[in-house]
Amino acid sequence: MLSSHFAIFCIIIVSLFALHECEIGNMEENLNASKIVIYLSPCVRKRCSFSLFKNCHCCRGKYPFCSKNIKVCEKECLRLNPPPAT
Repeated sequence: MLSSHFAIFCIIIVSLFALHECEIGNMEENLNASKIVIYLSPCVRKRCSFSLFKNCHCCRGKYPFCSKNIKVCEKECLRLNPPPAT
C-alpha cells in the first residue's frame, strides 16, 4: 500500500511540474492562432421571379442585385454594398 501511495504522489508531482511549465501567455497565443475564419458570402439563394425553385443569388445588403451566377452576384454585391472598414 505504501508503494502505491508513493507512485500516486510521484504522478501528482510530475503533473504539477508539467502544469507549471505551461505558461498562460503561451496558451493564449495558441488559442488566438487556432481561431477559424468563416467566409460569409454577400449573396443568398432566392427565387427568381415566379420560379418554384431557389435558382438565383441575391445581395444581402442595402442595394439589391440578383444573378443566376454566384460569382457575378458576389462581385456585384461587393461593389454595391462594400464591407465596413475595420
